[in-house]
Amino acid sequence: MAYTYDSRNITQGDHFICLPGGEPYINAAKEKGAASVLHMSRSELAKFANKHFDYPSHPLKVVGVTGTNGKTTVTHLVADALNKAGYKTAILGTLNASLTTPESWDIAKKMSEHLADGGTHFVMEVSSHGIAQDRILGIKFHVKLLTNISQDHLDYHKTFEAYEQTKRSFMQDGDGINLYPEEYQKTPLDFTAPLLGRFNYENMQAAATILNRLGLSEGQIRESLSAAHAPRGRFESIDEGQPYRVIVDYAHTPDGLRNVLQTARDITPDAHVLVLFGCGGDRDRTKRPEMGRIAYNLSDYTVITSDNPRTEDPHMIINDILTGLPPTIAQTRCSIIPDRRTAIRHILEKAQPGDLVMLAGKGHETYQITQSGTQHFDDREEAIAALKDLA
Repeated sequence: MAYTYDSRNITQGDHFICLPGGEPYINAAKEKGAASVLHMSRSELAKFANKHFDYPSHPLKVVGVTGTNGKTTVTHLVADALNKAGYKTAILGTLNASLTTPESWDIAKKMSEHLADGGTHFVMEVSSHGIAQDRILGIKFHVKLLTNISQDHLDYHKTFEAYEQTKRSFMQDGDGINLYPEEYQKTPLDFTAPLLGRFNYENMQAAATILNRLGLSEGQIRESLSAAHAPRGRFESIDEGQPYRVIVDYAHTPDGLRNVLQTARDITPDAHVLVLFGCGGDRDRTKRPEMGRIAYNLSDYTVITSDNPRTEDPHMIINDILTGLPPTIAQTRCSIIPDRRTAIRHILEKAQPGDLVMLAGKGHETYQITQSGTQHFDDREEAIAALKDLA
C-alpha cells in the first residue's frame, strides 16, 4: 500500500492523493487500481508527507538556498565541501529534479531515504514556486541563505513586490540561521577563486559562509572551494581546439544575462563578445525587451533565437525581445535566427580568433519545448558538433 499524487504511478491498492486541479485524473487512478482518493491542498500534503515519513528533516542538517540567481552553484559548492569533509550529503535542485523544488511528498521521501542511508546533511534549492505552493512547509532548515533578488517569474507572481515578498517570507519563517547578501558578501576568501566572474565570487562567498555556520574549519573550506568546479551549464567552457572561447550558461533572467556578459567582457577585454539567447514562452513577457537591451549593449554581436517557446509562436517572442533594441539594427550587430541549432552554427562561424561566444539561456538543459512537444536539444552537444564540422 502506497500513496501517490501522480495517477500515472498508481498500482493496485495504492491511495491517490488528489491535489487542487487533479480531479480530471481521478478516473484514471481508479482504473489503475487506486484503493481510495484523498483530496488534499498542498499545505495538507506537506503536513501529511512530513508525518508519514516521520519528520525526516529534523535529524538532518538541512540547508536551503533561495534567490533569483546562483542557487544551483551555491548548493553544489556546499554539498561538495561537506562530502569532502567526511559528511554524507544529498543535494536536490535544478540539475537532478524535474522541478527546482519538487512536491513536498517527493522531498520528504528523498530526505527519509537519505537519512536511512546514513545521511547527515541535505542541501536544496528553494524556488519561489516551491515557497508559494507550500512544498517546503514543515521542513526544519538549519541554515537558509538568500543569494539575491532580481526580476523573474512575474508570469506567476504578477508583480516584483509579490515575488520579492515570497522569497523573503521563506527567510523570515522558522528559527534557523538566516543569511542575507549584506552578511555573506563580507566573507573574505583567502584564496584565488577558481570560478570566473564577480557573480561567482559572490556565490563562493555564500557557500563559504554557509559552511562556516555548519562548523567546517577555515582549512576545510579553503581546500574545497579553492579547487571547485562550476556545475554543469554554469559558465561552462566548450573546448574543441577552436581559436576562440565558447561558454554555455543558464542565464535566463536580465540580471543573469548581465552578469555573464560583464564577466565575458572582463576576461576578454581586447576581443569581441558574441551572444546567443532567446526567452522562454508562456513565461514573464516583461523581461524580454530588457534582456534584448542588455544583450545588445554588452555584446559586439547578438543572435536572437528560440529558447523553450512552449505554446507561443517563437516569432512573437522574438518580436517582444526586439522592442528592447534600437529601432534600426545594423546587420553587423544583430541577427535573428529562430531555429536554435542553425543559430548556434551561425554564431560559431561568425567568431574570430580571440573572441568569446556566449550561448545563454539553456545551460544544463537537454531538451527544447515547442508547440509540437519536447525534443532532445543540448547547447553543449550542438556547439561541439558545429565546432567539429567547422574545424
